[in-house]
Amino acid sequence: MLLGAVALFVGIGQKTFWAPPETVTATMPAFEGTAPLTVIEPSINDPEIAPVELKIESEGTFTASLGRSYDVEAWVGDAQHISLTGIDREVHQLQAELVEGETEVPNPAGADIFFDSQEADGQMTYRWTAPDNGSWSLLLAADGTEPAPATISVTYLNDAVMPLALPLIIVGSLLLVGGLAFLLVRPSKPKNRAQHSLALVAILGLGLSGVMIPAAPVEESESAAPAEEEAEQTASEQPSEEASQEATEEAAEAPAEQTTTTFPVVTEEQLDRILSDAQAVVAKADESMVTKDLNNRAVGGFRWIRDKRYSILEKDVEVAKPAALNTEVIRSAAVPNTSEANFPRVINVVTAKDNDPNTLPMAITLIQANARENYKVVFASQMLPASSFPGIAVGDPSVKQLGVDAEGLSVKPQDAIKQLAEVLTDEKSDHAGNFAESEFIKAIHAGQKAEQEAANEANVKYTRKASEKETYVVSAPDGGAIVTGMINSTTTFERTEDSDPLTSTDDLTKALLGTSTSRGNVSINYAEPVMFYIPAGGSEDKIQLIAGEVALLEVKQVEED
Repeated sequence: MLLGAVALFVGIGQKTFWAPPETVTATMPAFEGTAPLTVIEPSINDPEIAPVELKIESEGTFTASLGRSYDVEAWVGDAQHISLTGIDREVHQLQAELVEGETEVPNPAGADIFFDSQEADGQMTYRWTAPDNGSWSLLLAADGTEPAPATISVTYLNDAVMPLALPLIIVGSLLLVGGLAFLLVRPSKPKNRAQHSLALVAILGLGLSGVMIPAAPVEESESAAPAEEEAEQTASEQPSEEASQEATEEAAEAPAEQTTTTFPVVTEEQLDRILSDAQAVVAKADESMVTKDLNNRAVGGFRWIRDKRYSILEKDVEVAKPAALNTEVIRSAAVPNTSEANFPRVINVVTAKDNDPNTLPMAITLIQANARENYKVVFASQMLPASSFPGIAVGDPSVKQLGVDAEGLSVKPQDAIKQLAEVLTDEKSDHAGNFAESEFIKAIHAGQKAEQEAANEANVKYTRKASEKETYVVSAPDGGAIVTGMINSTTTFERTEDSDPLTSTDDLTKALLGTSTSRGNVSINYAEPVMFYIPAGGSEDKIQLIAGEVALLEVKQVEED
């Protein structure tokens, strides 16, 4: 019993007062070179030692940007960087390597592709917490030109164990219990308190070791019946060979489903931040009417149309200012998952200035040209009366980014926008039946008819061309797709021999043309940005227009007598 007590004491000691520290710290190896970026890979946050705490030191100000691993990798690209790939827990040292590449990069702080960026001066203590499922990495940088922080230590849970602790507790406890049992079967002697104390210590020791002690002995005859009943029940519940095979096939398919897990290209928090900044930038540009103020958040047709409108407003012509970008409330958002969302990435979103159901919402399309670029508005227009946008939550995994030649739809996107251009030009087009009734289409047809009637003897010609380069497609959960595109429209007034000089009918045309009459042909150029929904293949539904506008760009005399 004495040996048992000693073994038990030593075993418990190794579990308590002789136990190693709860946490340990791993440090960085030394590097001869420097890099503008340091990447902390997700393997640093090993679930076996989580949570981990990073201490980052630098000679100056730096930022730590958290992003999905594939996004961080895309942003880093060919840049020279230090990569922390793991922890050697035997020697408590970080595993890292210096990857050669370009030595200067843009400052990644606050870039859209990152979930969050935190700034520090000299030192930061960072507790690694992933905001969502999936793989996340941390990118450290000073300003893209100065060396990134490379003095890093990681504190984590200590997995060191005292290997003899558990055997000593078990052996000691068994020796004490055995000794106690021996005393019990010996000729009767008064039991002393020491024996009771040793028995208690043995039981506590077994409890620490995890060994279960039965509350009372069970007779063999009593335990046999339940065992037999259990065997019979188990036999009766055995699945048939066919059912077993089906279960095996389902189990084999389960991992394949897990490996296809996808995530949205931005989280809801990121999208809120992006839209808020876009609204502020566009509002500032609308106030200053300086096109370059749009550069950080506008591109393509959206920027082009506003540039033209600013030029017109500078002529002191009575014309409405561009519609403000209102993004306070997100009503729906088609955010693609990363399975097909290569660059450029596309997001469609419906926003409003408030939650009032009577507020006319705005449909917006944003594109991200590459990992280092921010999302920029390429389309923004108020939704048309009686139109609808699929109700999609941010993060719906079924939403994908598609090409202009996407299959599986009632019409390919590149064909649909060409058909729309044809229908807007000619209401008797063979494709008119492909589109649902729309106030936008009706208004354009009515305007063209009025122009032709007011032109007297002059001929009026309409030509439209869809820009495939500015056509963007995102799938909807029901199998359809949301398409954003640009149609360039030209209206030409051609004078005939019998026609009088062309006369402008409104002040805007006069101001842009520079005269109220023209003895030559007059050309008016418009931009017609549109958003529409294409049903899934096999559906009897028609293409639905969601948003669209007609923006006057210029009026010019193209030919003189």
